[in-house]
Amino acid sequence: MALTAAEKLAKKKKSEFFNFVKNTLRRASYRWKPRGEAEKLARVDRGLYKCAHCEGIFKRGEVELDHVDPVIAIKEGFTNWDDFITRLFCDVDGYQMLCKGCHDAKTMIEDTLRAEYNAKRKELDKKEKEE
Repeated sequence: MALTAAEKLAKKKKSEFFNFVKNTLRRASYRWKPRGEAEKLARVDRGLYKCAHCEGIFKRGEVELDHVDPVIAIKEGFTNWDDFITRLFCDVDGYQMLCKGCHDAKTMIEDTLRAEYNAKRKELDKKEKEE
């Protein structure tokens, strides 16, 4: 079923709005007090932080504060704004400091799993529509 021009425009606007709100909330989360506390807990010395995974010591530019549980669930994907906000603005123990190597590896695994689940979900949706 092909979309009309109006439907395509509406879908694009909805996507742009979704991304705008998501990115605005992420920027706001940098000022979330528990996030700053988690960063302080990972500090081992002035300008040095311990990676929660490999336990190496790194300079500030070599680490990233990461959510222990992904903000957008791997299996379910985006469910609703309440879940997104609850996961984004978590408590101190919901954060971990990771070196860039560990963070990149974690992100790659999460993205791969998320893509696999999305493909399975689309396949199931397609089968349901055919029935």
